Order: sequence, then C-alpha cells, then structure tokens
Amino acid sequence: MRAAVLAAPGTMTIEEVAVPEPGPGEVRVRLEGCGVCASNIEPFEGQPWSSFPGDAGGLGHEGWGVVDAIGADVRSVAIGDRVATLAGKSFAEWDVAPADMVVALPPELAGKPFPGEPLGCAMNIFRRSDIRAGQWVAIVGIGFLGAVLTRLATEAGARVVAISRRQSSLDLARAFGAAETVMMDDHWRIIEAVKAITGEALCDRVIEAVGK
Repeated sequence: MRAAVLAAPGTMTIEEVAVPEPGPGEVRVRLEGCGVCASNIEPFEGQPWSSFPGDAGGLGHEGWGVVDAIGADVRSVAIGDRVATLAGKSFAEWDVAPADMVVALPPELAGKPFPGEPLGCAMNIFRRSDIRAGQWVAIVGIGFLGAVLTRLATEAGARVVAISRRQSSLDLARAFGAAETVMMDDHWRIIEAVKAITGEALCDRVIEAVGK
C-alpha cells in the first residue's frame, strides 16, 4: 500500500509498505481520507525530540473509511461497515485500530468526509461546558472546532458571540447560527463590544478555540 512518511523536517514522501493485518481485538480500515490536525504541525516542522524517518502513515489520527478485516473477538463492527477511527497511522491507504477506537457511521453520512476525532473533541468541550438555553456563550476562534461548537451551542438554545480575526470566519459563524460576531482586533474594544451585546452582563461561558 501507499503511505506518507515524514522523511525529514518539512518533507513528506510516499512509500510502498505492507498492508497491516489486524490482531485480536483490532479492526483494519481501508481509508477514504484523514484529517490534518494542528498537532501535526510541530512534528512536521521538526523538533529536538523528533526522529526521522517517521512511521509509515504516522501522525494521521483522524481517518475514516470502510472496515475490510477484523481480528478475533471484535463484535462492535463488521466487514463492510463505514467507520471513523482514532488510530495513529492513517496517512495511508489502510490502518489498523483497536475496536474501541472505531465508530460505525450512520447511513446519513454515506459518501461524506467524517474526521471523527475533532468532532469528538467538539462534543467533549460542549458537554463539559454545560451550555444551556438562554446563556451568552463567547467562542474565540472560528475554525473547524469553533464552527462546530457554534452550531452545538445554538442548537442548545444559547446565544453565541463569535470572535475571530477573519471576516470569512465570522461569516461562517453566522451561517452556523451565531447571534453576534465581533472582529478580534483590539482587546479592550472586544470587551466593550461584548458588554454592549450582553447588556453589561458579559458571557456565561467563554470557549477558546484558537488553538494557540
């Protein structure tokens, strides 16, 4: 199979390697795609602790595809199921993951890219934030994660104030249900804008989704 290999800082190569075989309790997935995480950036650039070349398919952990082989004792998914995975070598055509790191996708998502790990992160943040109807929720940074959280909070009945440096991101937040948007330019102006929006109450919840 073909797999991406981090050969040196800033250099990826495509190598031919053996297709992995699932062991007991493992699932093999023929991958359709894999998201790129912000956590990939530092290893890609090269750090003092880095070693090269990396593992074939390494760094890829947001994969999705179709199960084509299962190991002994796997009951949660079957061959032919379309799944999202949390594995570690998914910048490749196949990857193997423990069965408890694989989730079957519903028919409604057929044919659609589905990086399960970042969506799982969004659900984790949403649940831990205890967002409720009627609250004002500020979400700072509207990328993938911020946009998903905007929709989740809006669906819960909260009023979202989206804050971002880019107008395109603020437009995205509006499309995902944000009640208000504020350009991230001046710290004190942002505070005053949020005060004005919330009637001096400020926000019940603030989520930082900038990632830095």
